[in-house]
Amino acid sequence: DGQTPPEMDDAFLATVTQRYVELYEKVTGKTFQGDSTADPHGRIAESVEAWLSQRKS
Repeated sequence: DGQTPPEMDDAFLATVTQRYVELYEKVTGKTFQGDSTADPHGRIAESVEAWLSQRKS
């Protein structure tokens, strides 16, 4: 209660990101392929819409 999260600078975020990538690769046995899309929200929305339209069929 009443706790404040620590500051998360770019270096910390890069470290956490790299760790998640390492864990993903270890757990799945697959190489992580990051997304360099300029509009990640748009890409996600398109993917969800495509999935939903397939489920209706």
